[in-house]
Amino acid sequence: MKRYPLHTLLQLRSHRVETARMLVLERQRQVQERRDACTQIQGEITALNDERAGQRLRLMDPPPPGMPWPMAMTQREAHIDHLGELAVAAQQRLLDAQGKLREAEASLDEARKAFFRAKARLDALEKRKDLWRKEQNTLTARREEAMNADLMLATRQNTNGPF
Repeated sequence: MKRYPLHTLLQLRSHRVETARMLVLERQRQVQERRDACTQIQGEITALNDERAGQRLRLMDPPPPGMPWPMAMTQREAHIDHLGELAVAAQQRLLDAQGKLREAEASLDEARKAFFRAKARLDALEKRKDLWRKEQNTLTARREEAMNADLMLATRQNTNGPF
């Protein structure tokens, strides 16, 4: 197993965290697009149902001049049925869009988990780096103390003489 320098590992893990963060942002954008599509389709369904209810209320209105009642009723009923079919088709599109929204949300959840794993690995490596620096500083301080103690001992021995 090849060991990489700490600086290289930190750069690599920082890059991975940034890549994971960008993926999370992309997935969030996709989820928002899917959610907007569902909202739009729901608005279409509401508008179609409202239009259909309005047409039903006007079903018994007198026909335009020169048009016989049976033809007007047939046209109005056909239009109401057509609006119902459009609403059913929009409902199916809504179900499809909701399925895509669930998939996008699951993908976003996975991307978030990957981001937090990458961030945790980077944080652990930085913590290890800080611990290594503290150990190095402690070793350096001990060496300096030992050298100072040796110097003090040497100066005492030189000032007291051999006897």
